[in-house]
Amino acid sequence: DKNMNPQEEAINTQKIELIRMFVTKLPAKYQRLVRLRYFQELSYEEIAKELEAPLGTVKAQLHRARELMYELVKNKKEHI
Repeated sequence: DKNMNPQEEAINTQKIELIRMFVTKLPAKYQRLVRLRYFQELSYEEIAKELEAPLGTVKAQLHRARELMYELVKNKKEHI
């Protein structure tokens, strides 16, 4: 956001780094999916093509990755 002050920008940067750290704690297949979807902003269809996997599998595994991330983050919410 271009309207953030320097303090807000610093906090946002710290949050992004914290999220990236949590992603590294996921199993490798989920890390790759999360990176493709949320960091590279690929569509589900693009991810399916990239991984040569059925679209339903991509959606199901991303759902599982989000559940795992939630489990990692839920006790740390006050820090995020």
